[in-house]
Amino acid sequence: MYDRILVPTDGSEAATTATEEAVDLADLNDAEVHALYVVEPIPLGGFTAGAEPASAGWDDVVEEQRAEGATATASVADLAADRSVDVVEAIEHGKPNEQILGYVDEHAIDAIVMGTHGRSGADRLVVGSVTEKVVRKSDVPVLTVRKG
Repeated sequence: MYDRILVPTDGSEAATTATEEAVDLADLNDAEVHALYVVEPIPLGGFTAGAEPASAGWDDVVEEQRAEGATATASVADLAADRSVDVVEAIEHGKPNEQILGYVDEHAIDAIVMGTHGRSGADRLVVGSVTEKVVRKSDVPVLTVRKG
């Protein structure tokens, strides 16, 4: 039923709970898990850090975010390895909901499993704003998972 399952991660507790669900689903379907971390552009003054660093100072910010992303996706891979589930790790740059939906199209993803809350932002109090946008716009099933 599912061959490729996307689990967007930000390394939060909610993302870890969603990862556990994604790995279970992948194991049941003999599917591959795609772990995606999105480095989000941060508008500061006239500059935007993220997709294209504006200066050497922004290089450090982006590198720190990429390192955080590598740790988050490696955590997904470690959990999946315990169940012998194949994982593809990816780090993208841009608006998280747009990158998630674009990744789905580009990689023929069959389902998305994601946490209801990320780890930042006052606008994510009820359901994470990224999750809400993905649920509304996704052409594939989205399983939302509350943190344990």
